[in-house]
Order: sequence, then C-alpha cells, then structure tokens
Amino acid sequence: MKQIKVRAINEADYSCVCLLEQGSSGAHYQAAVFVRQAMTLWPRLFLVSEVDDQIAGYLVGSIPCDYPSSGWILRVRVDAAFQRMGVATMLMCKIEDLMKDYRINQILLSCSPVNHGALALYYRQGYSDLNRETAYFGPGEDRLILRKTI
Repeated sequence: MKQIKVRAINEADYSCVCLLEQGSSGAHYQAAVFVRQAMTLWPRLFLVSEVDDQIAGYLVGSIPCDYPSSGWILRVRVDAAFQRMGVATMLMCKIEDLMKDYRINQILLSCSPVNHGALALYYRQGYSDLNRETAYFGPGEDRLILRKTI
C-alpha cells in the first residue's frame, strides 16, 4: 500500500501544483496566478499530498476576515493517477484539524451539482447541503453550498 503524506505547501511544490491546477484547461497563466496568490494568502491552509514523494493532490482552505468562525475549502484537486486512494479524504481531514486549531466551528465549500464524485466524497465526510446558488460563477454555473459543523 502506498504511503500518503499531507503537509503545507512549499516553494518547491509550486510548479507541480500549477500543472495540477491547470489540468486539461490549458490555462497555465491563470493556474500560476491562482497558486501563487493562494500560497501567499493562506500558506498554512494550502495543503499538498504526496504519494511516494510525488505530488498527488492539494487543497486550499481559507478563513474569511469578516466571518472568522467559518472556514472555506476553496479548491480540492487530486491527480487522476491518484484518485480513489484516499488522497482527498486525507487532505480534508487535515484541513479540518487545522481549522479546529483556529477555533473554526463550520467549514463551507461549493461544488457543482453535477460533480457526483466530489459530492459523494463531501457527503461521506459529513458535509450537508446548505443551499443551491444559481449562476454562482455565471450563467449555467450553479453550485451547491455545503457545510460541515466541526
């Protein structure tokens, strides 16, 4: 069985995480900007997972200044080669532990209502539907807002 490690991102991870963020979109610049900004804004809540010393996935969390008792999971990505190995579950468990240290009492996230794989993961982790937002990211981009009390 492969060993999965979860830790905070570091500068050496930048290129690998950018490629994972870019995915199949081909939008390298946008991926690089997002990863760099997230590393700067949330260095302790930007986690990577490694499997056999290879970046397998990442999770970006945030604590909004205006609502410091709520945390957000902004992004969860796992490389296709490492999916269904528990990588995302370990990332989510680690961010939950970190957010408890910050005295967060709930974690929120948004998910496409047609992303059944991600929704199954979130429901297994104890998240429940809070509401549905129509056109959250623009026309045709509805999202479910999920919440977990911790």
